[in-house]
Amino acid sequence: MSKNWSAEDNVKEVAEDVFFVQGPAVNWTILTGGEEFTLIDTGYPGNWPLLQSSVNFLGLAMENAAGVLLTHGHSDHIGNAARISAMGIPVFASQAELPNIRREVLEQVTIKDLGVRMLRPRVGAWALHAVRSGGLSDVAVPGVAAMTPDTLDALPGSPRIIATARHTSGHASFFIPSAKAVVTGDALVTGHAVSPVCGPQLLPAVFHHLPAQTVASIGILGELGAETILPGHGPLMSVPDGTIELVSDGTYSPFG
Repeated sequence: MSKNWSAEDNVKEVAEDVFFVQGPAVNWTILTGGEEFTLIDTGYPGNWPLLQSSVNFLGLAMENAAGVLLTHGHSDHIGNAARISAMGIPVFASQAELPNIRREVLEQVTIKDLGVRMLRPRVGAWALHAVRSGGLSDVAVPGVAAMTPDTLDALPGSPRIIATARHTSGHASFFIPSAKAVVTGDALVTGHAVSPVCGPQLLPAVFHHLPAQTVASIGILGELGAETILPGHGPLMSVPDGTIELVSDGTYSPFG
């Protein structure tokens, strides 16, 4: 799925110094500031060449990252964080998400959770891509630290942490005031390999640690007045009036 991927086609400038990167199955965001940058999420382990390519496309080098911010501890978002941490670059997440990222606990959908849904084409294709991209490999990040407001203020882009802890116990979104944009991780996506629709939506309940509370995150995000959604999955999306209207709550077949 990444054979024809290119940084030229998939790195989008959202605003000055804010760049959204749409990967083959999962996205990341780069906030620049001179020769340094902030990286939000890191893709699957198999996305390493694409991650490097996106950074290099902006005239940057991975070793000059000022820090990495993680929305949550799923393997498609933290897949390269340990590798970057080993370069001496600090990696941060919310305090409540640290056990998940360190793999002291695992709040992540499993093959067993999906059950017979695996036989459905969209679900099977997504699962196969996840496995081929390293989704079952050891992606624990022992060196991850808790972020603080001072941590974020010191990083390029000065993003603000927004607690959207329903997808996982410590899931965080990030508001970028200068761009009026919000990095939503998996609290809100605009598309996914298992989804038949495109637009602001929730993932199916089986993907969430606290599925009954996921709609609350949409209210939190809607109060920001963000004009651009930078999701963990799917294309970036403009919401000029800041109103987020869901096209799906994730109850489509075979998850309904």
